[in-house]
Amino acid sequence: MSFRYLLVLGLIFYVLYKIGKFFFKAGAASQQLRQYERMQQQADAARKADKKRSRKIGEYVDYEEIK
Repeated sequence: MSFRYLLVLGLIFYVLYKIGKFFFKAGAASQQLRQYERMQQQADAARKADKKRSRKIGEYVDYEEIK
């Protein structure tokens, strides 16, 4: 009778282990996805800032030089 309890207890621990492993992998994957999205947003912001800085409207010309 005690062997049956050990077997049932072992099966319960095995199932809980597998379920926990599944949730751990899912959590790690979602964390990696959030990190990737955050990096993409930072890269987009950096590109927009570079575009604003590199945009040349024209050179300053002193009014008296033009004749």
